[in-house]
Parts: sequence; structure tokens; C-alpha cells
Amino acid sequence: MPQKTIYLASDNFAPAHPQIMQAISEANQGHAPAYGLDAWTEHAEQVIREAFKSTCEVLIVPTGTGANVLALNLACRRHESVICTDIAHMNYQESGAAESIVGCKLLTVPHKEGKASPEDILKKLKSERAFGRHSTSPGVLSITQPTEVGTLYTLDELKILSALCKKENLLLHMDGSRLYNAIVQLKTSFHEMTEALPLDLLSLGGTKNGLMGAEALLIFNPSLRWAAGHLQKQNLQLLSKMRYLSAQYIPFFEKDLWRTLAQQANQKAREIASIIEATPQLSLSYPVQSNQIFFTAPSAWIPLIREKIFCYPWNEEKNEIRFIASWDTSEKDVLQVGSLFTELSKA
Repeated sequence: MPQKTIYLASDNFAPAHPQIMQAISEANQGHAPAYGLDAWTEHAEQVIREAFKSTCEVLIVPTGTGANVLALNLACRRHESVICTDIAHMNYQESGAAESIVGCKLLTVPHKEGKASPEDILKKLKSERAFGRHSTSPGVLSITQPTEVGTLYTLDELKILSALCKKENLLLHMDGSRLYNAIVQLKTSFHEMTEALPLDLLSLGGTKNGLMGAEALLIFNPSLRWAAGHLQKQNLQLLSKMRYLSAQYIPFFEKDLWRTLAQQANQKAREIASIIEATPQLSLSYPVQSNQIFFTAPSAWIPLIREKIFCYPWNEEKNEIRFIASWDTSEKDVLQVGSLFTELSKA
């Protein structure tokens, strides 16, 4: 990897937080039962349930894609389909895992600032149902919070989608790989957000907010729990030494570490967004509501930006770039971004 001064490519690039590494080290003592039957996993499940004020089933898994696939495997029968946006992770960045492993069809609707609108969902339902057995039967709506472009569904918007799902007999899944960033920005709680829906399934992140290869699937709908353990194993998401994943969630929730890290990432994203807004040659593509920033720049600037900042060109036709702030994005990083853009503006 070329050495850059500033890393804004992805929060997946950031290291695990020291408290998380300490939790892993403390779990690495002696022998413990395998496959999630250890005390750390039991404790982690407990603190997650307490955070959500729920009796949901908690499955600790190693990957976000695995959490999404496992969720759909629990929710979908072979003839059913899943509605999501055209930029949903499961459609756009998970290598066709849902179709390949679950065997379900993804029905996409155009995103509006990252979000699926009730009108487009109803339109998709009508078109897919028009041919009866010759089409699939939509069974799940999957949304991402925050969205793939960093925007947020408000609690009112979530309630509207929940009512739609209930009326149309759809299960509701949320991809919450960056859910912590949404919670702190909306100044709400896990319980308030999930109760606003309510959710059937939640893919709860971890790795993007300071954990090391630890994610979870929360199953709120009791009717979806009966085969969860078997499908976790079949989907290759049951680790033998589960304690190393589970131990991370204990300080993460008990010490409110998730909040501290998400607030840091969001704050630095806002500071960088302010610099972009103050630079006439740059333009934000979407409101910056979490830790993701999308903006357009003059084509001549892009190689110069990428020379100093490890980041991704997002839409080359639009000269669009994506920055993502992480829990360890520093004030020095922000100042260097400002200096670079000032230098480019004067060139």
C-alpha cells in the first residue's frame, strides 16, 4: 500500500481500539468452551440485549456480509425476494452473496439521498406482484442505517416504512454496519430506534467502529429464531473460538465506548465537510449526517488529492470522491485536509 499522509478511505482501515485489544488479551487466558458456549459470549449477548432493552436472540459473527446473508437466510423462502435500494451493500458491494448463498432475488429501487422511499417500494411491489406465480413473492424490505452515502432515516421515516411493511406483509431487515454513527447523530437510543419500527432483523456492526472482525445479528422476531443456530453454522458464521469476538462487545457497550468512537468519527467528518463547503471549487454530494463524506472536485485536483490522502474515487464520471472519518481521525488530519484544499485553491 502506498504511504499517504492522511487515511480517509474507510473506517475498515482503522485499527482496533486499545480497549478492544485489551479485552481480547484478557479473554486469551486458559481454556474455554468453544462455539459460543463460553462466558464471554454469554456476557456479550447480555450487554447487547440490555442496550436494546430486548429479549432478542444475538448471534456473534465475524463479517457484516455474513450477518446480512444469515439474516436473509432466516427470513426468505426460495420463491421470495428482497427489496433494497440500488446502492444497498447487499446489492452493490457484497459480491452477489445474497443471490449466490440464499438464492433470493434482490429487487432494487432507486435511492433518494441513499434512502428507499415508500412510493418506490409500493411501485416495485405492484410490478413484481403483477404476474403472480411467474414472478417472485417479495418477502423482505432491507434498509441501511446510515445509508451507503452517509444519510440517515429519521425516526418518523422509519415508522412510515414499518407501517408499510406491516400492511404489505413484509419482514424488515436493517443493515446497521454503522448504526452507532446514526444513533449519536439522531440523539436517540438503540431501543428507541428499533421500537420505532419495530425491526425483525438487525445486522449490527462493530468492525467499522473500533472492533476487530466482530459483528452480530440480532433477531427480534421470535418466529425467525427456530433455525438460527443451525443456519449460523451452515453459513460459516459460527467460530470455534468465539470468545475472542464476543469479548470485544463487553467494554464496547458496558463502557459506552461505541458512543465515544462514533461521536469522534462524526465530529471529524463534520469538520472536514465544513472545509469542503468553504472551498468554492468543491461541492458536497449529500448532507453529511454521519461519518461519510461524498463530494465533487475539479478533475485536475483528483490525482493531487489522492497523492496526499488515501481515499476512493466514487463516481469518476462526476469527479466524485468519498471520504470516511474513523474513530482515530485526528485534528491533525483535519488540519492537513484544510491545508491541502487551500493550497489547491491558490494554485
